[in-house]
Amino acid sequence: MALDLQNEETTPKLSFITPNLCNDGHDATCKGVNTEGTHVGGLAGMDLWLKHWMPLIFNSPAYKSGNTLVVLTFDEASAAGPTADYSACCNEQPGPNIANSGFSPLLGIFGAQIKNPAPGVYPGGGKVGAVVFNPRFIEPGSVNSTGSYNHYSALRSYEDLLGIHIGGDDGLGHLGFAAAHGLLPFGKDVFNAVHDFEKKD
Repeated sequence: MALDLQNEETTPKLSFITPNLCNDGHDATCKGVNTEGTHVGGLAGMDLWLKHWMPLIFNSPAYKSGNTLVVLTFDEASAAGPTADYSACCNEQPGPNIANSGFSPLLGIFGAQIKNPAPGVYPGGGKVGAVVFNPRFIEPGSVNSTGSYNHYSALRSYEDLLGIHIGGDDGLGHLGFAAAHGLLPFGKDVFNAVHDFEKKD
């Protein structure tokens, strides 16, 4: 991946980069090794991972040209204790093969969740934040507090940004629930520098 980032031509149009358990902030001490080759996990391990990978991305020609959108986010909110959040954001529907997107069989085994819950008891993984980077369309340091987006809104946004406008479940290039009628992709609350860019052109 680091070599691919050195040239815009070899940078993938879409990448999903996920750290392992030593780098994702999950386990405080891990059996494997983190980015730096130690067993430090938790937030310290995650910080090391970000310090390694984010400069590689931000210094890449594809990012500097404004042709790369970077979304840094989490897979779930707090899953245990009094701050546990199993809500589903923004009218997000459960997937076609699961009625409880926020149910964890592991948490069920340890009694942190109800085993075999009725549909809709754990509809999602809670509300999580995201940091979105793009030097061309997003004002650095800006904060969007006007609305929320769900996973399908994100997918619809990525399909639109990739220029996929035919096929899919709606004939407009959107797959699955990303094709839902009325679902909105990221708007000017996210791409808040678009008007500045349009004025310059």
